[in-house]
Amino acid sequence: MELIQQQAQKQVLSQGLRRSLEILQLPVTELETYLQEAALSNPLLELELPQDARLPDPEQEFTRDLAQRESDVWEVSGSESAAVWDLPAGEVFSGWGGAPEEDLATRLADPHSQGERLSDALAEQLLHMPRLSDPMRQLCLYLIECLNENGFLDFDLADLAREQKVPLFDMEQALYILQDLQPAGVGARSLTECLVLQLARTDHFNPHTLRLVQTDGLELLARGNMAAVAKLLECSPSEAKRAADAVRALNPRPAQGYGSGVAPACQIPEAVFRREDGRVRIELDRRLLCKLSLNEQTCALLCEGTEAERKYLREKKSDAQQLIRSMQERENTMVRLLKAIAERQQGYFLRHEPLEPMTLTQLADSLGLSLSTVSRAVQGKCIQFDGQILPLRRFFVSAITADDGASISSENVRRHIARFVSAEDPEKPLSDEALRAALVAVRLPVSRRTVTKYREEMGIPSSARRRRTP
Repeated sequence: MELIQQQAQKQVLSQGLRRSLEILQLPVTELETYLQEAALSNPLLELELPQDARLPDPEQEFTRDLAQRESDVWEVSGSESAAVWDLPAGEVFSGWGGAPEEDLATRLADPHSQGERLSDALAEQLLHMPRLSDPMRQLCLYLIECLNENGFLDFDLADLAREQKVPLFDMEQALYILQDLQPAGVGARSLTECLVLQLARTDHFNPHTLRLVQTDGLELLARGNMAAVAKLLECSPSEAKRAADAVRALNPRPAQGYGSGVAPACQIPEAVFRREDGRVRIELDRRLLCKLSLNEQTCALLCEGTEAERKYLREKKSDAQQLIRSMQERENTMVRLLKAIAERQQGYFLRHEPLEPMTLTQLADSLGLSLSTVSRAVQGKCIQFDGQILPLRRFFVSAITADDGASISSENVRRHIARFVSAEDPEKPLSDEALRAALVAVRLPVSRRTVTKYREEMGIPSSARRRRTP
């Protein structure tokens, strides 16, 4: 062993840079709380609250209350009634048709618009089982919390039984109760078990369908090789087709259609995007942000008092100036970022075109910023456009390689899939292959696998599940 001395250069984030990055990452709501706490700990920092956050004048409030008492009847005008009760255009969604095509993909991809959580739906079903004992009900609730996002149970029952300090038999009984609830297939430990549980509740529970899901038939079914499926099942082509149709109608993800149950948090947009005279106008509402300044009266005390007091005030003044600079840098960075997004996605804002492919790395290179800085600036931020609050992350769309080698926007493919599905015949819904052919017709040559992937991510069921008979 020996000691070696080396000289090297490395980047170290200073305290001021760390604070600038922290402030850049905070959205408006959290930034206000951060600034208020900083003002409380620094006597040299003057904080002016936003206009909406100021306390009302007591005298004005008394006059307003008195005027309300003198009025016996409160009348609602037609405009006020419309503002309170009427839904905005495109808010109502019924079935797979009748929704605006540009809004359908967003609503289907939003987990909050999918209704209640799966765990809440399962727990409510347990409440309607009066003969279920309390210990067994608690085990069922515990298993519900162990389900993954697809409704499957990934944990070993023996490990769960040891963790809960109950016999393995009791844990198995709780699983059987859970698997008997709706939706069918919930609580399965594998895809095969999920499909078998669903088949057991249908009229297609027969040796052909069981063999199809318990062997390599699913892979043959995915490739559409019906001749191999008939050979595997040792049956006629018509019987193989009936078995294949029955399996295709099953849902491989029981939790599909259920939301996260978490209400979206109240967000204040960083800016408002408007269309004016064929251009995108960006408006920053500075009234929503706290204003920082130095307290001149307290700064005058720097020349007075003891040496310890002057030293304390100098440190606080430096800290306040650093915070003010960080706020200015945050505003400059956000302005540059929003301008770049408006320029890159100009077709979306002006002509309702699909989003162009754009990544964080591309935007960072064009702005001359680091990737981490752009990532912090985008995180948790949103804008207002056309009466909607849109997260900045939405405008970053990955590019996919089409079959002809061209680079196309994944957002464009999603929007066209949503448009085709909303316009299809409910009695004859489009299959994934038909959707692929329709995309090729609009010069979006993608594979069927890509169509299936995006359709599932958007929460659109398969064509067999979308079929509506008169």
